[in-house]
Amino acid sequence: MSSIDEIRDVRIKKLELLKKRGHEAYPADSKREISLKDAVDDFENLEKSREEKWIAGRVMSIRGQGAIIFITLNDGTGTFQGLLKKDVLGDEKFDFWNEVVDIGDFVEIQGTFFTTKRGEKTLEARDWRMLSKSLRPLPEKWHGLVDVEERFRKRYLDILFNPEVKEIVEKKAIFWNAVREFHLKHGFLEVETPVLENTTGGADATPFKTHHNALDLDVYLRISAGELWQKKLMAAGIPKTFEIGRIFRNEGMSPEHLQDYTQCEAYWAYANYKDMYKFLQECYQYVAEKTFGTLKFKINNFDVDLGKEWPLIDYTEEIEKQTKINIEKASEKEIESKLKELGVEYEADNKARLIDSLWKYCRKNIGGPAILINEPKITSPLSKSSPLNPNFTERFHFIIAGSEVGQGYSELNDPIDQYERFDSQEKLRKAGDTEAQMMDNDFVEMLEHGMPPTTGHGFSERLFSFLMNKPIRDTQIFPFMKPKDAEKKTENKKGMIVVAVLNKEAKMEPWQELNTVAHLNAAFGARVGRGDLFYRDTITSKDNHKIKLNIKNAIMIKTAPSGKVLRELLEKAKKAELEVDEFIREMVETTSDKKIIEITASKNFDEIEHLGILIYGPKNIVEDLTSDFKLY
Repeated sequence: MSSIDEIRDVRIKKLELLKKRGHEAYPADSKREISLKDAVDDFENLEKSREEKWIAGRVMSIRGQGAIIFITLNDGTGTFQGLLKKDVLGDEKFDFWNEVVDIGDFVEIQGTFFTTKRGEKTLEARDWRMLSKSLRPLPEKWHGLVDVEERFRKRYLDILFNPEVKEIVEKKAIFWNAVREFHLKHGFLEVETPVLENTTGGADATPFKTHHNALDLDVYLRISAGELWQKKLMAAGIPKTFEIGRIFRNEGMSPEHLQDYTQCEAYWAYANYKDMYKFLQECYQYVAEKTFGTLKFKINNFDVDLGKEWPLIDYTEEIEKQTKINIEKASEKEIESKLKELGVEYEADNKARLIDSLWKYCRKNIGGPAILINEPKITSPLSKSSPLNPNFTERFHFIIAGSEVGQGYSELNDPIDQYERFDSQEKLRKAGDTEAQMMDNDFVEMLEHGMPPTTGHGFSERLFSFLMNKPIRDTQIFPFMKPKDAEKKTENKKGMIVVAVLNKEAKMEPWQELNTVAHLNAAFGARVGRGDLFYRDTITSKDNHKIKLNIKNAIMIKTAPSGKVLRELLEKAKKAELEVDEFIREMVETTSDKKIIEITASKNFDEIEHLGILIYGPKNIVEDLTSDFKLY
């Protein structure tokens, strides 16, 4: 079997032959008169008329030998068979085809339509022309390709060979067009709001940061589809707006979450969250019917019928129904005990997070569709409180197949309340919480001018992926991929080293030193990610037992004579843009991130006692930085 390079060399020679004979290999025009779909649909009339037509497409197969060749063309609308006969085309054109045309080329052929003895609809060619000469062959076994990364990286081939993937592309377009249609039909005005922002708002998420060269200004990519901008339009007297656009969140990936994706957000003045969940329920039904022609779906092993009644689920009552825990009355210890009893893994240091962990357990058991209401203020601190009970909020979530797929609020319009909440979030942000919201004084000023009672909703392409019953990455046309040279970068990182440095002046107990090193390594592993650290996941013993392989980099432990020296090393490592992790006294004394954030915010940097730091980077640089430090 020839290599890709050998095949490419042969095809380049064919390209040169085309040019030598005076033919364009990549013309800018095409003589195509009808699509292949139209050729199939109108075949009876085309065959009767005997009129010559030009059709075009990619050559997907070439069959036959001698003086007769059958080909299959694909133009994206359908496929069609072509017939090339030496006695019809003439020796020169027929032989030239054999000399220069390969499977994968784009060609156009002119001729008349007829039906073969086997009943195949066919065009008998009287002329042909090259439209685009391919230099690489189409893969022969694409349907059996199990390397998902390769499929995503060459998505154009995935779409070409896999009808299911092409269907995703087409249905996604229908999906968003239906969303747009529904909002427009109900009087919403489609708007465009900035993607680059001085401050991000509308969600708790870590933003992407970039630089505006013309203004010499650091800016952020938005994390919501114009929430604060659309609310300004409510104040401007435009009562109904919506936007469908890309948003960006610099966070983790999962089957349900990506970093850049499409979202729809809408805002409606003189209405509340009840009006919005009724509207949005109708929207989901309209969009599902338009896109899929049904309201019944199989999602995550749930049978979901969007056409049936959507019951209202009370947050507190549902948790008590499933777990026998009343979250209003239960203590933190009681909730923790229940989570352990249920086998729920959680990371929580306050009641709000414990309750949220309990709810997520319950949510997975709800097939839906259902509308979650009366969410506690303790778990929705930025939501508008209910006038009936200030401990609950005017917020809803749609529950489908055990997940939250869309939400809405009665929006805050009290400027003093909004400022205080922004201020609290800003303090958390300054203390290191990258997902906390930023202060937006311009938005508060708008509220001081007055904004009418307003409701808003937001949902993303997660809804589409749910209705397709596929991971969200599978339903993006071109998922973001690491560049191919990332593998080379990984190879280069074989010369990387990890050095943990402990503060001897801190006079730690042995268990505290072990704890410090353990936490530094855990943080380092989480930040760097497994892709850069492991040569492979497992190794195998002679008797076929799997053993987890350790990271490929050396880890050294050294000591610094004082906190001052350790801080100086820390600053040098940061200046050199090395991966750095830190462990301070408060982290060994409490497991509460909230307390750590508050205590850190109350101190200057020099007042914070570092127990240890970890540095990861090129071996020569890290060793040079830490050469004066003694081994532990």
